[in-house]
Amino acid sequence: MTVDRERFIAFPEEIKKCLLDCNVENVEFRAGFSDKLLEKPISEFLPAIVSELTDNCMDKGAKSIHITLSDNFLRVEDDFIEPNPERTLKLINKIKESGKIMTTKNSGGGMGIAKIVMGYLNRFGGNLNYYIRDGKIVAEATWE
Repeated sequence: MTVDRERFIAFPEEIKKCLLDCNVENVEFRAGFSDKLLEKPISEFLPAIVSELTDNCMDKGAKSIHITLSDNFLRVEDDFIEPNPERTLKLINKIKESGKIMTTKNSGGGMGIAKIVMGYLNRFGGNLNYYIRDGKIVAEATWE
């Protein structure tokens, strides 16, 4: 099933507006809206995935968010420097690997990660990985 092209192409501006309204000062969205991407079943769920990942950035106080979308991956980066990035990464990976829906809002998220990985990406041969870059946590979703 393919998504409506106009609706799909409009979703970055909707997310950008929402983030700017919520005190994120800079939102950069680099996207390649190819026909190949639009034909992939994951495209129907990309707005929800982007929303969840950017909400996490906003919740932790990021003032700048960069989103990159291509045919096979989505990367979300922000400017929030984690006080203890190794600990945060370990917690995120523990949540992801548990396969359980749980909330850890007092310690950095959880239900959204499980929803993205189990609910969306697993269905389409995808995965969600996190890594540390310059003290910041970067989220990267991939799919076939």
